Amino acid sequence: MLTSIDGPAVRPMLPAGQPEQLFYAFLEAAPDAVVITDGDGAIVHLNSQAEKLFGYAREELVGRPIELLMPARFRGSHVAQRQAYYADRHPRPMGSGLDLFGLRKDGGEFPIDVLLSPLLTGTGTHVVSAIRDMTAHRSLEDELRRRTHELEKADREKDHFLSAVAHELRSPLAVLTQVAYLLRSPEADAAVHQQTLGMLERQTAHMARLVEDLLDLTRVRCGKVTLRREAVDLRTVIPKAVEICRPLLDARKHHLELAPSPEPLCVNGDPTRLVQVVSNLLTNAAKYTPQGGHIRLTAASKDGVAAVSVRDDGVGIPKEMLSRVFDLFAQVTPAGEGSAGGLGIGLALARQLVALHGGTVEVISDGPGQGSEFVVRLPLLPNGPHAT
Repeated sequence: MLTSIDGPAVRPMLPAGQPEQLFYAFLEAAPDAVVITDGDGAIVHLNSQAEKLFGYAREELVGRPIELLMPARFRGSHVAQRQAYYADRHPRPMGSGLDLFGLRKDGGEFPIDVLLSPLLTGTGTHVVSAIRDMTAHRSLEDELRRRTHELEKADREKDHFLSAVAHELRSPLAVLTQVAYLLRSPEADAAVHQQTLGMLERQTAHMARLVEDLLDLTRVRCGKVTLRREAVDLRTVIPKAVEICRPLLDARKHHLELAPSPEPLCVNGDPTRLVQVVSNLLTNAAKYTPQGGHIRLTAASKDGVAAVSVRDDGVGIPKEMLSRVFDLFAQVTPAGEGSAGGLGIGLALARQLVALHGGTVEVISDGPGQGSEFVVRLPLLPNGPHAT
């Protein structure tokens, strides 16, 4: 291989006194691609690593400009950079701090690092470019950045979670403290006791629901939820979900309109989890709709798909939030600003439960103040509405 390039065109560029065969052997043993150019930027020699890296045979490159090995958008500026190097010739990286790319014969681009060194020859100073393919290295950098971003996001979510849990528990705990005081009061009559027991039941149910949602979310994310599937008519799911949400709906004086399907909507699902999905959507609508608002729940079928929709006339969702509304701890407005608070886990849990059923959930909103609509779509059983 080395004798094939021994000739008058190459011999003059060898350093004086250096055995020709040893020089070529050194270049061939180099782990990186090596390309040597003359003062005009023409390629005078390259090793086999450069042939492999760029996809050219040696004879295709010798005598051609070095700019052939870089994307066209860099060629104009590279001519000036090459000329500047001759004004200050010393070993250094090329384009420190810049993203450098090579261009293969097939047109593929790839990231590179280049180390430049001057080489004094019998015909003048040449430039040795040691070129390293950085594709794997950049992939590792990208992966490191991605994982760092995920860790930072997880850390922010942890802080948000602790703050949200503290806020969410503070109100019911304050009520329970008041309940304890009232129950101990010697002046409390039977009516006060009855009212106090109602407060106790509501607040403990709220905290129990909070803890259960957190546990469910952990189970789903860890893949520990097993659906107990059966043929379920979604029309039986809706009243159970409404019953769960009725205290909140009544407390906020909402008007709930129900428009169930006149025909059965049979899906293969876990009835308990489907009730949880619909109740989470209703709870979200109740929290983000000002008191006395209107909420409409509909169920229908089309093209083999059952659709359950929860539409409200509440605070609405900004356009930039639509893609993030199902993220863990996502909240359109802070607690107390047009909402009844919450941890921001209900929608995240609903989406994951729907996905386990092979369905989808979509959010629609025209923006702040325009209300919002959440639509759950689940595949109907193939044997028709009366499947069992």
